[in-house]
Amino acid sequence: MGSPEPTSVRVLTRSEHPVSRRHITSGALRVLNRLYRAGHTAYLVGGSVRDLFVKREPKDFDIVTSARPTQVRKLFRNCRLIGRRFRLAHVHFSGGEIVEVATFRCTPELEDDDLLLTSDNRFGSPEEDAYRRDFTINGLFYDISDYSVIDYVGGVRDIERRVVRTINDPWVRFQEDPVRMIRAIKFASKLNFKIESKTWAAMCELKESIHKSPPPRVQEELARLLEEGASSRALTLLEESGLLGELEPNLHNYFKDASARSEADPDGHLIFRLLDQVDHYHLENDGKLTRPLLGSVWLLPYLLAEDFFEASSPDVLVRSLADKILSAFGTSRKDMERVAQLLLAVRRFRQTSKKSRRSAPKALLSKSYFDEAVKVYEFFLEATGGDVSELDWWMEQRQASLAKKKSKSSSKSKSASEDDEKKSRRRRFRKRKRS
Repeated sequence: MGSPEPTSVRVLTRSEHPVSRRHITSGALRVLNRLYRAGHTAYLVGGSVRDLFVKREPKDFDIVTSARPTQVRKLFRNCRLIGRRFRLAHVHFSGGEIVEVATFRCTPELEDDDLLLTSDNRFGSPEEDAYRRDFTINGLFYDISDYSVIDYVGGVRDIERRVVRTINDPWVRFQEDPVRMIRAIKFASKLNFKIESKTWAAMCELKESIHKSPPPRVQEELARLLEEGASSRALTLLEESGLLGELEPNLHNYFKDASARSEADPDGHLIFRLLDQVDHYHLENDGKLTRPLLGSVWLLPYLLAEDFFEASSPDVLVRSLADKILSAFGTSRKDMERVAQLLLAVRRFRQTSKKSRRSAPKALLSKSYFDEAVKVYEFFLEATGGDVSELDWWMEQRQASLAKKKSKSSSKSKSASEDDEKKSRRRRFRKRKRS
């Protein structure tokens, strides 16, 4: 894997592809143009080119160049070098935009029979850099010098066919970096692409090798699957490939054991219906759901199986299940506590029946997590065919509480202003009396 397979490079002129500078951020364009004017090769690379090809808005823009990291730093005063084994340049712009710049690399020669990559720090050529990448759809370059797209790996063909395919032998590529299997599912689900047959077969065969990867990387990629707006399909692919049993055996066993499920989830599909609601929200709204909210949705089927709404110690139940289940996502202690708060609020919503409603608990209405808890409860009602109109009453109570709080604050402010004016008049009167 140290050198790429022979290939004929495909170059698409500006009129042959949909990538336009109008859709590239000003910061990325400034970096590309300055590197080019300084005599370096500079390409937009990876997910940004792929997303622009399929008319999606990229999350960020990465650049690859012939310039070494120290040369990049000399060109940009707003540049910081990061990394130990292989240095990357982060160019910072106002508004929080960060453009990552890397030097062309090649895949290192392996020193033993283990294919797992432990270093990736050799400079290389543009072609070697393209072949170093994981999937063909991520191996495209956008050349700022003539606005062409350069394709060494067949990425354009696979984008047109809507296929996720590894670059070179998938059995080798997944053993080099097993996290690529999760990334294949992420791209297939969010882009609505198919996974190429050999790539899929290798994933199914090598699923156990995922345990060779550093847990934080695996946990982060797994958490991102819930955030891409296609979490339901991603979960389906995880289950079908066998990766779910390796990554989240609790849910895998939950699917297999009907006796472990609640009456609200006889077919074991509740988690898919909940994730469908999450995905629909992503499509309809630009806002991103928080990880505690997503963790709460993920926990709901387990809690229902333990009769959560009638449990005598719901707080203990929530926290123990969160510790057991959400560890697969690397959830922090802070987020675990927020998950518990959200789910206990959902339980409170559920227990407040229409007949007994007179006024909502003031303490709950004033909580900072109230709106998120309502959203979790909304997903639950939609997924189980519940009465979504329940939410209207809670939101009315919330608005009334906020209005009352605002009125009190205004009254206090007015009273304080009047007191200040009285004190000011007294001071002026004393001054006149002394004179």
